[in-house]
This record gives sequence, C-alpha cells and structure tokens, in this order.
Amino acid sequence: MNFQLLEQSVQYTFLNSKYGSEGIKTRVLKNVKKGAAAGGLAEVGSALAKLQRDELAAATLVQKQGIPLDDEE
Repeated sequence: MNFQLLEQSVQYTFLNSKYGSEGIKTRVLKNVKKGAAAGGLAEVGSALAKLQRDELAAATLVQKQGIPLDDEE
C-alpha cells in the first residue's frame, strides 16, 4: 500500500523588522505541482523576499497524503 498525494503547498517564512516584535511573516502558496524542484521553489521564495525587501528565512514543502483503507489500491 502506498500513500496517495492529495495536495501540496509551500510555506515561506520571511524576516523583517516591519513585521512586529518577532519580525516574522509566513506565506503559503497552494497547488504546488507534483515533482516541483526544490531549487525552483527556493528561487520563487528568494524572488518574493526581494520584492518585499525581506530576508527569506525558510521554505517548507507541505504535503497532504491519503492513506488507502483497503488492499485494492
């Protein structure tokens, strides 16, 4: 039995003093294509950080996977 990928997204964490006392802001981009390269996702995060004049602190791929409930799949 294998997991079934249902959806995936990427969460970016940005740092900047304009975001309050912690200086952290997160953004989630949904519907990340299956097989997207880590380097490509990192480039997107870096581009967003540059546009916002922030520092990119982290990028995390988030996956939701279904668990088959019978042996047929």
